[in-house]
Amino acid sequence: MSNNNFILLAEDDEDDQELIRMAFRKVTARHIFKIVSNGKEALETLSEQANLPCLIVLDLNMPLMNGIQTLKALKDDPKFEKIPKVILTTSDNEENRKVSYFNGAVDYFVKPDTLPELVSTAQKILTYCR
Repeated sequence: MSNNNFILLAEDDEDDQELIRMAFRKVTARHIFKIVSNGKEALETLSEQANLPCLIVLDLNMPLMNGIQTLKALKDDPKFEKIPKVILTTSDNEENRKVSYFNGAVDYFVKPDTLPELVSTAQKILTYCR
């Protein structure tokens, strides 16, 4: 079961966590964020949740389990197939983009440099949260 106001963010950088949270807060007040520091924690959180998130946002470069590894694990579990997965990363590498889409990402965003741009990106990402 999906919870229409729960978003899972996997991001290891604490400053980025706060900026992303601020950007989303400027767009929506009804969504609850659960923030974890890596893909391993994301999978553990998902397995412990009674309600699944409406959206999973992943950074690519994280310790223990990166964004690509997390996408692969989520792709292999039918329980998570209907949850949109979005990559939000500093990497503008075309190969990372291709591998992300191949492994189930519905979109790929490069982290912008300013808060207003991040707010605009958050608006786009939220369109996947149904």
